[in-house]
Amino acid sequence: MKSIKTKIVMVVLMCSLISTVICGSISIVESSRAAKESSREQMKMICENQSQKLNSMMTQVAQSVDTLNDLALAELEDFGKFKSDAEYVDTYTAKIAPMLKQTAVHTRGAMSVYIRYNPEFTEPTSGVFYTRDSADSEFQEIEPTDFTMYEPDDLEHVGWYYIPVRNQKPTWMAPYLNSNINVYMVSYVVPIFLDGESVGIIGMDIEFSAFTDVLNESGIFSSGYAFLADEQGNIMHHRELETGTSMLDAGLDTVAAALSQPDQETVIRQYTFNGGKKSMCYVSLVNGMKFILTAPTSEFMAQAKNMQRLILIGALAAMVTAALAGFFISISLTKPIRQINTIVGETAKFNFTHYTSSEKLYKKKDETASMAHSLHDMRDSLRGMVENIKQAYMDMADSMEQLSETTEKVNTMSADNSATTQELAAAMQETADTMEMVNSTIADIRDRAETIRGRSDSGKNNSVEIRGRAEKLKGSTKSASQRTQEMYASVQEKTREAMEQAKAVSRINELTQSILDISSQTNLLALNASIEAARAGEAGRGFAVVAGEIGALADQTSDAVGDINGIIAEVNQAVSNMTACLDESMSFLEKTVLKDYGDFMEVAEQYSIDAAGVEDNMDDINNQIETLLTAIVNIADAVERVSQTTIEAADGITEIAGKTQEMSGVVGTNSDLIDHNQSNIDKLKEIVATFRMQ
Repeated sequence: MKSIKTKIVMVVLMCSLISTVICGSISIVESSRAAKESSREQMKMICENQSQKLNSMMTQVAQSVDTLNDLALAELEDFGKFKSDAEYVDTYTAKIAPMLKQTAVHTRGAMSVYIRYNPEFTEPTSGVFYTRDSADSEFQEIEPTDFTMYEPDDLEHVGWYYIPVRNQKPTWMAPYLNSNINVYMVSYVVPIFLDGESVGIIGMDIEFSAFTDVLNESGIFSSGYAFLADEQGNIMHHRELETGTSMLDAGLDTVAAALSQPDQETVIRQYTFNGGKKSMCYVSLVNGMKFILTAPTSEFMAQAKNMQRLILIGALAAMVTAALAGFFISISLTKPIRQINTIVGETAKFNFTHYTSSEKLYKKKDETASMAHSLHDMRDSLRGMVENIKQAYMDMADSMEQLSETTEKVNTMSADNSATTQELAAAMQETADTMEMVNSTIADIRDRAETIRGRSDSGKNNSVEIRGRAEKLKGSTKSASQRTQEMYASVQEKTREAMEQAKAVSRINELTQSILDISSQTNLLALNASIEAARAGEAGRGFAVVAGEIGALADQTSDAVGDINGIIAEVNQAVSNMTACLDESMSFLEKTVLKDYGDFMEVAEQYSIDAAGVEDNMDDINNQIETLLTAIVNIADAVERVSQTTIEAADGITEIAGKTQEMSGVVGTNSDLIDHNQSNIDKLKEIVATFRMQ
């Protein structure tokens, strides 16, 4: 068995190990995070600072060319004359040329400066072009490129002119190799526009080494470096790759993908190049190129690994120190524990005599002194307990006799109580049976009430249907009554019109009378004409014939009028009959049909009112039945609870009876227990005698 000293040392070591592991893990994680963050911030800061230098150089070039553009526009006073007068163009060029040269001299890295005019209305070599072989030499004027030698779509040779003009905005051209002086250059070109029309371009070529010198100075950690790429993912400057190499061909597809995400600038990315893992961040320059700062990931993580190494060494030192401290602490702790263990051993042997060596333990101010005091108090308590046990067995002996008598009385009372509870349980069971019968009767009442409610619901539905039919009948009757009244009014109006039209027959009589009068006069005239023709003799014979015909016509007219009068008499009789019939129809409609429809409307109205009353009565019956059902349900629930309570009471009484019988049996065994306690008292007396109190 391991000693307490060994256990203390192990506990201290274990706690130290756990604390060291936890604190060390947290420290390693946090320090690694802080170191990584420091490396990220350092890389971002260098990337941004160096890119700002390049942007500053490019901004200076752009400002120089933009200033020249403003000056060129200010000097162009007559654009119309510029397009048509070659002499004016030469004079204008002479003014601009010194400005171009002076600006290029004061621009860092400038190798060429030029202004070219629109070849559509100027000479194909118009403009001015200054260049030099190196940054230390003087600018020399050379003949500009002849536009007639190349097509406008020949971007390789004249793209420096046509691309900015088509873009209609300042443009940074891609770096190119000037084969004449074997120097890489990058151009900034501004198109000159006046009133929306192209005048030409003005531009400047910068030695690319002015930018690559900044790249070569840009480093991080021990072997980190910077390189440039264009917007198409081609290398513009790299320590290990040639200019113009595609990053996809060079195995830098991860870098190319990162460059296509402009919102992820200065974000640290990981990639693999030539079998090694690297970290990089990038910034877009003002000319569209990408400044990329890269370093091996191992160097990027070097600071974090150094921090982890120092933390591990500190953790091991802390564990060794904790082990030594635990060893010496365990010695000082176990010595008083051994002394206390000796006293506990004597106590286990029922030896309660006082030890003088325990006085030193009491003087300590740690937990061992508290243990010693507690042990002393325990021994005093045990002494008191022994005395109390001694007194108790004496008192127990005195009470045994009284307990024996009391047990006998309880036994007798339990027997009587058991018989009474059995009778009560039987009565409660009979009550429960009666409640079951009542509950069954209530269930039957509830079923009948449910039937009545179903029939009342059916009656309510029928009353609703009757009311609907009454309303429909009422509506139909009302509509028919309205139509009858409208028909009566229409017939009455048409009758009045017919009566008025019948009066026209009398006017026909007047006309026929006039015709008869005219016919009589005509007949008389014909007779007179015949007399006069007879008097005329042979000369009046023809006139006599005409007079005869006129007389015959007059007779026919008289006959026709007679016929018309007969017909008119029949018409008058028909009109008289029609008038009488219409009067009878109007009288029937007014006195009989309209009155019957009024009575019918009253009946339909009363039918609707009676149907509504039936529906209300059915609602009242349904509500009363709902109330009755609720009351029946409440009564059934109450009866159910009473029945359940009765059953539970019967079960409780039965259980009480059983418990009473059981208690009677228990009480019956108390006598045996009393005898047994008496023997225990004798044993307690013997046990007390074994303790040494002095």
